Amino acid sequence: MPPESREIENRIGSLESEMAKLKRLKISGYIQGQYQRGQEAASLKIGAVNEDPEKPFDRFGIRRGRIKFAYEADIASAVFQIDLMEKGMGFKDVYLHLKDPWIGMLALTSGVFNRPFGYEIGYSSSTRESPERSTVFQTLFPEERDLGAMFTLQAPETSPWSILKLEAGLFAGNGIKKETDNKRDFIGHLSVFKEYYIGKAPIAIAGKYDW
Repeated sequence: MPPESREIENRIGSLESEMAKLKRLKISGYIQGQYQRGQEAASLKIGAVNEDPEKPFDRFGIRRGRIKFAYEADIASAVFQIDLMEKGMGFKDVYLHLKDPWIGMLALTSGVFNRPFGYEIGYSSSTRESPERSTVFQTLFPEERDLGAMFTLQAPETSPWSILKLEAGLFAGNGIKKETDNKRDFIGHLSVFKEYYIGKAPIAIAGKYDW
């Protein structure tokens, strides 16, 4: 092979290697604007408090302004997500996820991430029918995320037991705020997924059971 051709081939190989590294990093985001109107003593989620206590008031604001960085390489992945609003900037997700390289059934997640409870918490507000989660989840799990560590147990897709997924972890219990005591919250989550085929159309049946 001529030296010129060898040099071009080396350059192409180097570029392909660099592009493969860049593809591991994914950047995404979305913005949700919001308008709220409340009575005199209402407490709105956007904007400042009512400046005239004798009259109703309204506010325009940014409910969510998310920028997410996700990096995945082999058995490890990391996520960093920030929230930009008119009130300021804060982080939402900061965690590391490690997969089991031997039997492919275990995974460890550590950092600040969604609590493994129910279906609604882990479902992104960018794809939900309603931009807000139900009141019961907002009351029991404010900010949805928490600082902790979680083990995930699920068989590979080739196994008939892959329909079962168990998540169990210990959490600080303070949401994304700093730790304040020596107590921990345990959350366990068992999910069951199954698809039945009628003709050529799949019917998905999913159930989730929380401890």
